[in-house]
Amino acid sequence: MSGVTFEQLTGEQKEVADHQAPTLLVLGGSGVGKTTTALWAARRELTDHGRLARPIPGPRVLFVTFSRTAVAQIRSRAGGVLTGIADAVEILTFHGLAYRLLCGFGRYVGLDGVPTIVGEARSKLGRGAAYRDDALVYDDLMPLALRLMETPGPIADLIGLRWSLVICDEFQDTDNSEWRVLQHLGAHARLLLLADPNQMIYGYKQGVSELRLDAARSRPGCVEFTLPSGSHRDPTQVIPDAAGEVRWRRFDTPPVCKAVKEGRIVVYADVPDTDSDRGTVIAGQVARLREEGHSTIGIYAKRNSDAAGLSAALTERGIDHAPIGFGEAYGESLAAMVTMMQFSRGNQPWADVGFALGVALTASVRSTNPPYVAVALRDGADVPGVLGTRLAALRADLEGAGLDATAAANVAVAAWEALGFTSGRRAWGRAGRSLAVLAARQPAGSDDVVDRVATSVLQLRDASFVELDSGDTGAIQLMNFHQTKGREADAVVLSYSSSDYYFDEVEPYGKSSRVLYVSMTRARHKVIVLLPSSPHPLVAPLLQHAVDLA
Repeated sequence: MSGVTFEQLTGEQKEVADHQAPTLLVLGGSGVGKTTTALWAARRELTDHGRLARPIPGPRVLFVTFSRTAVAQIRSRAGGVLTGIADAVEILTFHGLAYRLLCGFGRYVGLDGVPTIVGEARSKLGRGAAYRDDALVYDDLMPLALRLMETPGPIADLIGLRWSLVICDEFQDTDNSEWRVLQHLGAHARLLLLADPNQMIYGYKQGVSELRLDAARSRPGCVEFTLPSGSHRDPTQVIPDAAGEVRWRRFDTPPVCKAVKEGRIVVYADVPDTDSDRGTVIAGQVARLREEGHSTIGIYAKRNSDAAGLSAALTERGIDHAPIGFGEAYGESLAAMVTMMQFSRGNQPWADVGFALGVALTASVRSTNPPYVAVALRDGADVPGVLGTRLAALRADLEGAGLDATAAANVAVAAWEALGFTSGRRAWGRAGRSLAVLAARQPAGSDDVVDRVATSVLQLRDASFVELDSGDTGAIQLMNFHQTKGREADAVVLSYSSSDYYFDEVEPYGKSSRVLYVSMTRARHKVIVLLPSSPHPLVAPLLQHAVDLA
């Protein structure tokens, strides 16, 4: 529903966009237009209810969410609605907001300059010598930002007065810290809170429950709206209606049967479990969906490790795709390239190159434990076989580049493919393009071009941990089920395996059924469900609608 005019909004949506309640709680199901309505509320806020073409001097709008992948999706929808005023609307994750606040005011909570962040992958392998003792981990960001906001004084006032309207997407999934942030901002700004209890899929976070909606309702002057049913993603309502039935564990009702009969939901049984075999199946489904005219395809799996395995398998089969939620892999790939450039100049030892490559590989795989190859690179161990030969060749090429920064950069950019790594190719390629842009920006003949690029890379890497950049995009996107929130595609492929684990949940699978509902409702036209020979009870009832994969 992106790019719609104000006149095309429904009466209820217009009322939300123009409402001036200090707290406005807006409920609505998947695809009813909550995000677009909120973007129009931002425009009406900044242009005096549409009477001005340019934003009013001073007021700004903050659009905040906790999902890193949702930020890029919101930005992609905002273009038509926020034309001419986009600079006055900041769209951030909660952690991205915290990082920005600490960059500006971190000295007031004891930080020395711009904070340096240790990413998840580097934490798994060890920080390494490149980090100061006061470097932050991801979980440090929110507590420090809250100290800034909740300590009485001019800094807290300055932060609170920056925005006149604060919009929170997916409010039902805010945890206790995020709610504290919103309450502080809401002391000065109006709050517009978008929620759908059926999409509450982050119950593992502290404080996430329907009590959060009650807390919003108890704020002085709170007004509640419920947008009417009707999906703008699928105007036929076939997929949303069927997904709604599945959400409540009803698998043989008329809406589900209708979706199956019309080919809008297709269930395949006995799909092989291995990444290689499943990758072959998914590659075939992608080809078939493209033949049917679907231009965008979402591929969803249970865990990050499942998505990483499928990503490698799809890459081997020539399926160009964007792995989503791998922003850290991009940042650490940049850092590894610069480390190689510094090695070529004699400024860093070869061990640092191995460590940086190990971190980038760990970030690309996203498993619980680092890959054994990454551990070997970290430890400086002799890597046997073909990889050891390739590493020796890489070292020789970097030493041959010497002080020639351009030559060293070219070797670094080509390193991932030269080493034969399959995971993380897209992130490495994107990092290589960024490195080329950074190098081109440096003054011609500059002696410290590598140092200048290294400084810029460190900033980009830290930003990638909180997804301040818009991230990668692509017609085919691969992610885990929890990363699907806020996304949409012409068709989606839901990949399940026999090893899927849902902790201690039993029927009616209150948490996991909501995740299933969310992932199904990302589709505009078609849902493909791939089930193994022994599917988990969460999805096993879908077998009654399954067809032979062959």
